[in-house]
Amino acid sequence: MEEKGFLCRVCENKGKESFMIERHDMLICPTCKTSFIMKEKSPLGRYEEGWKRNAEYMFPLVRPPLYLNDLANPRLYFLYEDSYHTLLIGKYNASIVLMGVLLEALMKERIWLKLGLYFRGAYGACLRKIENERLMDAKDISFLRKFKDNIRNPYQHADDAQIVKEMGFYRVYPIPIDNSKSVAKQLEQGMKSVKTGKLKPVLMPVTHPLVRDIAKKEYDRKQVIGFFNQVYDFLLSAKIKYFKQEEYEEHHKKFGKPI
Repeated sequence: MEEKGFLCRVCENKGKESFMIERHDMLICPTCKTSFIMKEKSPLGRYEEGWKRNAEYMFPLVRPPLYLNDLANPRLYFLYEDSYHTLLIGKYNASIVLMGVLLEALMKERIWLKLGLYFRGAYGACLRKIENERLMDAKDISFLRKFKDNIRNPYQHADDAQIVKEMGFYRVYPIPIDNSKSVAKQLEQGMKSVKTGKLKPVLMPVTHPLVRDIAKKEYDRKQVIGFFNQVYDFLLSAKIKYFKQEEYEEHHKKFGKPI
């Protein structure tokens, strides 16, 4: 819902008349795009709008949704769903972390099925157990190890510098600011200088704290689709190879049924 609000002071200072539009918990100028948050309003409508927009963009780029009967394993399905849904709403870091949790749970399910053991170790310990007991093919063990070293560990331990280092450098435009003068006007002038090419960019190492967080958000968005599709394919392949009905029957014969 949009309603006309107050006059935009930024436009008014330029001799223009433009009314701010109230949209959810924000006031937005349709002319200069200046915006303000109204903390007394609920942000839920804005969140929902952003989630829907992001989900509509991402949905056709990732593998089609799975349902519980596709995996026949509630534990793995619910973790898959957590990763999938957070990806759709644009929470890419969370989605990638959950991919690691999903693969760890998959290994624990395999250990339980073959050894009757409720394994409590972390990802690396699970992988060693899988490898030592030869519970998976060498190719699948290799995938799990690469995912751990290249994706799971840096994201699980928030090693952002390690994650973004391959991006090299980040282009920034240093706009000089004199705090004794109007910051808004200096920023406006600075943006004009950027657009006209008067202000030249500076290359900053992407691992620098000033740009690292922004760079990582861009990196996550670019990489998450490929990461998710790899895990999705592995999940379906593992379901066929390692969670056959006859293996569950063998498990029950060895270790008994819970009921």
